[in-house]
Amino acid sequence: MKQGARWLISNLPLMVMALILAVLAWFVAVEQANPTLQRRYAQSVPVQVAGLPEDLVVVGTFEERVHVTVRTTQSVWDSLRVEDFAAVADVSGLGAGTHEVQVEVDLGKEPSRIIEVDPQMVTIELDAKASEVVRVRIDTEGRPAVGYVVRTQTVEPREVTVTGPRSYVTQVVDVYGSLSIQGAEADVEEALTVQPRDEQGNSVPHVALTPERVDVRVPIEPSGYHATLAVRAVLTGEVASGYRITDIAINPPTVTVFGNPDDLEALEQGFIETKPVVVEGADEDVVVRPGLSMPASVSLVPGEQVEVHVFIDAIQSSLTITSTPEIQGLEPGYTATVSPDTVQVILSGPLPKLEALTSNDVRVILDLFELQVGTHQIEPEVVVPDAIEPQGVIPTTVQVRIAEATEVTPTPEPSGSTTSSGQTFES
Repeated sequence: MKQGARWLISNLPLMVMALILAVLAWFVAVEQANPTLQRRYAQSVPVQVAGLPEDLVVVGTFEERVHVTVRTTQSVWDSLRVEDFAAVADVSGLGAGTHEVQVEVDLGKEPSRIIEVDPQMVTIELDAKASEVVRVRIDTEGRPAVGYVVRTQTVEPREVTVTGPRSYVTQVVDVYGSLSIQGAEADVEEALTVQPRDEQGNSVPHVALTPERVDVRVPIEPSGYHATLAVRAVLTGEVASGYRITDIAINPPTVTVFGNPDDLEALEQGFIETKPVVVEGADEDVVVRPGLSMPASVSLVPGEQVEVHVFIDAIQSSLTITSTPEIQGLEPGYTATVSPDTVQVILSGPLPKLEALTSNDVRVILDLFELQVGTHQIEPEVVVPDAIEPQGVIPTTVQVRIAEATEVTPTPEPSGSTTSSGQTFES
């Protein structure tokens, strides 16, 4: 027994040394597997205000943020999010005024330690909380349409509550909004967002309104001395033969007149006519400002003038002609025989243009350029004046036989050989 005790005592330093070495080896292994690091977190952390007394408010929008340097393990670092940090500026015990407050940051993950907070201090302005009820004022912009008047506006609610720092709430004299009634011919209604303003008409910051929107209605009514009437164009005469009226545009389509209410009421038809617009013999658009036919006691609102645009187009028609094709591009020393020697050409276009066509106006061409001896199927090319459109050729192709010339002296051409052109018009 004594011998065992002596052995234990004599070897105790070695045993302690072995334990220490084992612990160190364990720490080294752990550090290698999950090393400790110290880094600045890339994202900034928002600062929250804590300990704010109920009778105080923070002036303005507090949006301070700080950067945090952390000492922790690799595994904790890899899992960090901004939400894991709690940055707080405690204003407990502070009164109204501007204060420099230290920021305390806590990280809810272990093992970890906050090494540095940048910045360490933030500026916070506190003021007494205040609330006042102020009146709503709505300004109207523009004027209603001619012949209409504005009646008394209604606003709901007429008052709103302003809350915020006392130094700003006391600056507010009213809340305002603006509503356009330009050109209105009926009641204007809208839910408007209103803004607080001071005696100079400037917007007041850092306060809240309850509610932020008000319902506004501005009645717009006829004045009784004005009337809005549609305009009807009166035409006289007939357009040129072969032409027709395709449309009539009136600008503006309605006009405002003024006069005695009894005289206006006499215009019960709800429209007013122009003075006669002459289209006799017209073969193109007619654009005029004819004036209006109305009683002497009724007048057009100054500045208004009616323009009438009568659109006139030629009547579209079609025509079929018989034509002898012309040969182009035939090399010297060769002859060409065309079969059939005439074709029918279908044309479309304005009737006056078609009626004015002459035999020289329509050409049917067969292009034989670079064609060799032999028989070929050629699509005729039709050349027509402007505004005329070729719709088709019957037949769509013609046969052309090219051969070497055997006679030196001219001889009468056989039927089917083409050296000139001619047209026969068919309705």
